[in-house]
Amino acid sequence: MKLIGASIIITCDENFKIIKDGGVLFCDKNIIKVGKFDELKQDDLQEVRFYQSCVIMPALINSHIHFEFSKNYSTLHYGNFGKWLDSIMQNRDMLMQDAEIYIKTAIKETLKSGVGCVGAISSNGLDIDFLSKSTLKVVLFNEIMGTNKDFFNIVKDNFKARLEKSKLLEDSRFRAAIALHSPYSLDIELAKYAIDLAKDYKMLVSTHFLESKEELTWLENNNGYFRDFFKYFFKNQNAKPCYSKESFLELFKECQSLFVHCLHLDNNTWDKISKLNASIVSAPRSNRLLNNKYFDLTKANEYNFPFIIATDGRSSNNSLNMLDEARCALFAYKDYEINNLAKEIILAMTKNPAKVLGFNNGILESNKASDFAVFYIKDIEMTTQIELNVILHANEVQDLYINGKRIDIENN
Repeated sequence: MKLIGASIIITCDENFKIIKDGGVLFCDKNIIKVGKFDELKQDDLQEVRFYQSCVIMPALINSHIHFEFSKNYSTLHYGNFGKWLDSIMQNRDMLMQDAEIYIKTAIKETLKSGVGCVGAISSNGLDIDFLSKSTLKVVLFNEIMGTNKDFFNIVKDNFKARLEKSKLLEDSRFRAAIALHSPYSLDIELAKYAIDLAKDYKMLVSTHFLESKEELTWLENNNGYFRDFFKYFFKNQNAKPCYSKESFLELFKECQSLFVHCLHLDNNTWDKISKLNASIVSAPRSNRLLNNKYFDLTKANEYNFPFIIATDGRSSNNSLNMLDEARCALFAYKDYEINNLAKEIILAMTKNPAKVLGFNNGILESNKASDFAVFYIKDIEMTTQIELNVILHANEVQDLYINGKRIDIENN
């Protein structure tokens, strides 16, 4: 058994208990007890460590991240979804060059921000080996997309090969899952093929949904940006939407699913998603950069969707640091009382996504996984606004523990 303590422990449990001069008693897999540091001391402990002016909290969870696009810094066009997607199409091959180098750098950046668990969207399978060998806990969402019927068999074979590879790599900290890219980029035949596999394998499913006005206009009116998109990039003069909003959602009625972005939901669509076994993930910086819009947190509360935030990928962000994402969310929702919002943001990257990804982490309490992050924050023991100051001042972990082991991030 080991014992670590800090000036502040944030448990992220049901009562959001905060313990001053607290400690976590743990073994390699599970937390044994959380309480006052001095009261948890024993003679037979393998390790005892106290972090002064630090906060210990659950290791953060980034439930939606694209590692494969980590090469992008200033190549892509922001400020308009259509122009951004055009720039993706025009620069895709270049962004995939040397992807392995940038994936490894992105994994290290992720760990440094205190993240111990990710939901990784894998479009090409370039990240599978790196993530399976990393110390991160990973749900690997094998993504499928395609609208050209001439290539459906190739798409299916490629997707199935990636899925089977990731299934073979499954262990206690790496799991395979499925991602349907979006209703504008995926024919219904391919979507049903992937959904049937998800049901057969009882896998979690992720999808981007109603991220942009362009997507909404395409699904509702069969015109706008995507008509020209398919003409220019795919030489398809007669492209039509494969779904209505309702028929796309119908695909997920027998799956556990993650809907990502959801910026343009009307009341009817909110209602339909709320009746699915579904959660919603928001990516504040990506949403601001591509659509100049933030997720409707008020509506989410009304329909009892727990707040979950993630970074998305570097294709629509300037970093993969979850703490940067938290700060963006703090300033984005100006109508919310700032201390209560800070608490909700911490839960949005710990307890709430943990329930979806299913690794028994995200909370510091007995029998939960021994996954925690340690952040140094000057004078944190003096503040009366602990949650707020964690978001304002935490930048990089002092230490990160996954399954009870202190991670050597630099050599990961």
